[in-house]
Amino acid sequence: MEEYYLEKPCNTDEEAVRLLTDKWRLFGGRMNPGLLRQFTGNYTEWMEYIDDQSAGRNIGDEVQQTLFFLKNSNGTILGAVSLRHFLNHTNIVDGGHIGYGICPEYRGNGYGSLILSLALKKLKEMGITKVLVTCDSDNIPSQRVILHHNGVLENQTLDEDGIEINRYWIDNIAGGL
Repeated sequence: MEEYYLEKPCNTDEEAVRLLTDKWRLFGGRMNPGLLRQFTGNYTEWMEYIDDQSAGRNIGDEVQQTLFFLKNSNGTILGAVSLRHFLNHTNIVDGGHIGYGICPEYRGNGYGSLILSLALKKLKEMGITKVLVTCDSDNIPSQRVILHHNGVLENQTLDEDGIEINRYWIDNIAGGL
C-alpha cells in the first residue's frame, strides 16, 4: 500500500526540486507555496533561505514558516506545503497559516486533500488549533479541499494584486476532519 508523508527539503532533493520547479513554470500559473518560487537555480542558497525561514533567522518582518514536501513511498515529490508559525497583518488577510500546492502533473488525484490533512496535523502539533486557509475565489478545486476539511468561509477580500481571495477557518482541535 502506498504511503505518503511530509518531509522537509534536504540535499538529496536537489535534482527533484529542479525538475519540479522547471515543470511548474512551464505549466504556468502561480507556483505555491511561495517558498518554492524563491528557488532560482542555486540550491545551496535556497536551502539556507528555507532553513532561515523555518528558524526565524534573517527574515525581517516576514512570518516564520516551515516548508515540507509531500512525498510518496518512492520519495517522489507530489506537492509542497508551507506552514506559517503565526499570523501577521499581511497573512491574516491573504495567505493564512497554510500555503500549499500540488505539482501540476499530480493534480486531480486527491493529493490536495491529503497534503492539507497532513499539514493540519503538523499545525496541531505546533499548538495551532484555529487555522486560517485562503485560496483564490476562482480556485474551485482548492475550495473543495478546504470545505472537505470543514473550512468555514469567513469572507472574501482582495490580495495585493487585486485578486479576490476566500478566507476559511478550520477548527483544528479534532485535526480538521
